[in-house]
Amino acid sequence: MTEREEMSKSLWLLMKENFPLKQFLIGALVPILLFYSFHRVDEALLGAFLASSWGIGVSVVTRFILKNTNLFAVLSIPFSLIELAGISVTLNPDFYLLWPAVGKTLWGLIYLGSVVVSRPLILIIAQAMGMFPKSDDLGDFSNTDLFCSAWVILTVIWGLVHLIVAVLLFTSHYWFPLETFLIIRIASGTPILAALIAFSFWFPRWYWDRSSSTT
Repeated sequence: MTEREEMSKSLWLLMKENFPLKQFLIGALVPILLFYSFHRVDEALLGAFLASSWGIGVSVVTRFILKNTNLFAVLSIPFSLIELAGISVTLNPDFYLLWPAVGKTLWGLIYLGSVVVSRPLILIIAQAMGMFPKSDDLGDFSNTDLFCSAWVILTVIWGLVHLIVAVLLFTSHYWFPLETFLIIRIASGTPILAALIAFSFWFPRWYWDRSSSTT
């Protein structure tokens, strides 16, 4: 087994051990159930307020009670605050329903923009989470085009997936019943994020091995 294969294997094990699946499920399912429950009794605005506040509450509990900070949860806090402020200003529950599409559009543009103006954002996030060695620890390999191109491709994929999901959310909000839209919203949240994270741990090894075998 090559050094790169051993490194990728250890990263995969780290992802399986440290990925906070329960926290993501709580953060995705509970607010939707809150909103829908209040919507059924004609209190959609109150449901939107409670659901929007839930993500911030989960982050606070995770950080200060469980003593564990998830990077994706922390990054979502500013978006949750904007969502809550938007609901407060508009007093329209549709703002809560459509905000994920706006947020994913912004994230998609951020991912794509990072490829142009700085290091690929997915590499920065992976290293910040401690699931990938710092560039200084990787030696000369981190300076090769082969290493960098894998993360550029990954970051572009993240950006495109977020933009596609944003379009899906916008269109499904207007085309489908609320119940169907909420199912799509749940499916486009935690499951997509989990799939992207898993793919991000698999792809570099596949890409490096494939590129090495063709040279």
